[in-house]
Amino acid sequence: MQPRNLIVDCDTGVDDALALLLALRSPIFNVLGITTVAGNVPLDRVVVNTLTVVEQAARQVPVYRGQAQPLLTQLQTAEYAHGHSGLADLTFPAPKLQVSSEHAVDYLIRTYMHADSPVELVTTGPLTNIALALLREPRLAERIPSLVMMAGGITNGNITAAAEFNVWVDPEAADVVFRSSIPKKMIALEPIMQFATFSAVDLRQLAASHTPWCQMAWRLLDSYRSRRKGPISACDPTAMAVAMDDSIATSQLCYVAIETKGEHTRGMTLVDRRVWRRMDSKAAPPNVDVVLRVDTRRYRKLFVHTLLAN
Repeated sequence: MQPRNLIVDCDTGVDDALALLLALRSPIFNVLGITTVAGNVPLDRVVVNTLTVVEQAARQVPVYRGQAQPLLTQLQTAEYAHGHSGLADLTFPAPKLQVSSEHAVDYLIRTYMHADSPVELVTTGPLTNIALALLREPRLAERIPSLVMMAGGITNGNITAAAEFNVWVDPEAADVVFRSSIPKKMIALEPIMQFATFSAVDLRQLAASHTPWCQMAWRLLDSYRSRRKGPISACDPTAMAVAMDDSIATSQLCYVAIETKGEHTRGMTLVDRRVWRRMDSKAAPPNVDVVLRVDTRRYRKLFVHTLLAN
């Protein structure tokens, strides 16, 4: 089967790195480029982390520097969750690869406007780059065939009671993207935490492999295991796995709005799942395919086997 072209936009912390390893080692995807955005850590650190992951995956994929700040607000980062380095303060060889000279937004516009075959898009960080590209070139919405996002929560957040981190960092950017006509799939917090988990057996299998990508994945997942109680889950590889094979997920078309002004709800993804929605003549049409459930067994197998088999 011909690999599917893919661009990944990320703010490489621990779970972004896991998602990148999955994409880079998968025969399903031909990763054309990786665009970076500030989020989990500042942009300079994100770029270094991304180059490091590409090298550990034993791939040659260009990395592009994107936006260092949200559209309208000051950047808020998450070193408390990802470590000062963004990669759980684990030690990896310094990358020899260099970041590309072209800006990420320019790369996105150029690639999609001139592509002669579909190029899918997966985002695992704030949506600043994608929003800015859409604002500069509105026709881009017609050129992106699919967008899979790790974004939002269905009922709750993680950075606040209402907001998930990626959307909370830049809600104005998320608003631009969610309002766009791009076919979108949203992987939110709830199905990830409930279903997209890893077992001790999964970690042992990765640890037993001596490839640099399996070792990196094992060490990153083990950093979660050592700091958290209960099942091990990671947000961003779930989005990548669903992008690879959406049959592992159950989803529902919903209307999702982004709250940009609420005193307590800024960054909230308001998912309209009202049972009486059909009786509301003013209800907006669905704009996002919202993932509600992930097949745990198939998700684990897809992730672990992809890394072990290549």
